[in-house]
Amino acid sequence: MPELSDQQRRKLMALEPHYAQVRLVDLFERKCELSFRCLACGTSKTWRRDTMLGRARPLLGLSLAEIQRRTPCPRCGAHLAQLTVSGVWEPAELAERFRWEAIDALREAGVDPQALGFGWRAPGARR
Repeated sequence: MPELSDQQRRKLMALEPHYAQVRLVDLFERKCELSFRCLACGTSKTWRRDTMLGRARPLLGLSLAEIQRRTPCPRCGAHLAQLTVSGVWEPAELAERFRWEAIDALREAGVDPQALGFGWRAPGARR
């Protein structure tokens, strides 16, 4: 398999503007998983909800763009991660339930939900 050029790597690593600003805690709330694939060595890893509340807990308030820059490959140490998100992106009528489940899970893990932007909202108010 031929080596990727710098331009090809940049294109594969580029996040859509919407995803670049999404915080890890937002993915946690929507029950999404975040997958990394190293463009240098091909290693893949996935952060599920347990990882987000465990090893990745200090990163919950960071955007995906910040996480992409800060997270090295566990195998080769390169910062060349291609990110993909999977899960329930638009929960529709389940949004409020997902929100309260996230708040409860954060509290149980010892994380202050208000520090991550989860405060009281009037019923029916949109984010």
